[in-house]
Amino acid sequence: MAQRTFTLGTTPPELITALCREQCPDGYPMTIRGASEWRAIAEAWNQGIDSHLEALTERSSADAHSGEINVHPDELHVLLRRLFDDCSESNQDEAWSLRSGILSTLGVEEI
Repeated sequence: MAQRTFTLGTTPPELITALCREQCPDGYPMTIRGASEWRAIAEAWNQGIDSHLEALTERSSADAHSGEINVHPDELHVLLRRLFDDCSESNQDEAWSLRSGILSTLGVEEI
């Protein structure tokens, strides 16, 4: 798989969706153990319908007790955009780190 490189925050949503569908057709699985990372995920997750008229729906799941998350391929770009754009300053480092890590597993680097 060829590495794809983009400027920070500019990976096309269509590419994220396509890569997730290809590599994780049943959803992008994660286990979040750190409290600060969980706060960043929760802040991004709990926005409801956002200014892009998109949301994380029941197709995706997050269990705060176990830390288990599964993001539907068609919704991963929403979570990643929110981790980049919409997290508060207090969660920004964790949010950007999570975004970078997720993209890295899909073969995408943002610099």
